[in-house]
Amino acid sequence: MVGDNKYEISQRAYIKIVLHALKHQCNSVNGVLVGKVTGAGNEASEEGNSKIEIVDAVPLFHAQLGVLPMLELALSQVEEHLIADKESLVIAGYYHANERFDDYELSPLARKIGDHIARYCPQAGVLLLDNRLLSSLGKGGNKKPVVQLYTRDSVRGWRLGVDLSLKEPTANSILSDYISEKREQLLFDFDDHLYDISNCCHIISPGPAPESWELINQYSVEKVTNIRMLLSFIKRMTCY
Repeated sequence: MVGDNKYEISQRAYIKIVLHALKHQCNSVNGVLVGKVTGAGNEASEEGNSKIEIVDAVPLFHAQLGVLPMLELALSQVEEHLIADKESLVIAGYYHANERFDDYELSPLARKIGDHIARYCPQAGVLLLDNRLLSSLGKGGNKKPVVQLYTRDSVRGWRLGVDLSLKEPTANSILSDYISEKREQLLFDFDDHLYDISNCCHIISPGPAPESWELINQYSVEKVTNIRMLLSFIKRMTCY
């Protein structure tokens, strides 16, 4: 069963998720989780005592969460990077932060994207940021993860109940320092990149500090121009 699986998140993935939400506090944000699946159920089934190690997170959107072409394009770029990286990493889940402070439910959109990822990684999890814990993060003293872990049951769908462990328990302490330094402003997601190619999507390299971010991929000017034209067309269609 899914409940037998163990989920662990690295400090760098956790930090990026929270900083993404803090940068866009008035918007919903989302992204994908990158990791490794090891253990008995790591082939094609939800069953087995698998360990899911979330080693990184890729911030995707804060404005275009529900636009399918943009999501498919972003996921394809992440997959290309993982294939080129040759580290046996996979898209192992999805993260989401709701727009409203008092909204603690996993949205239909988050469930649908989670379902899509689970087709290729049955042990995939969905992390939902808890706005109540987020609001107190900068005050210090909070050692709990500010995310809730949902796992997918083939019968009941996405359910809470599986614990998520922080690989490095000092993550919230480091986050408090980053918040005081406003380091969330250094993070750029896929939306930012579409509007300005000088804003590059990032994956944090082995060090947890934002200044060590690396490019996911190098986009050509022609490719980004085509993306902008598509995005402009989608916006016009949405207005009518």
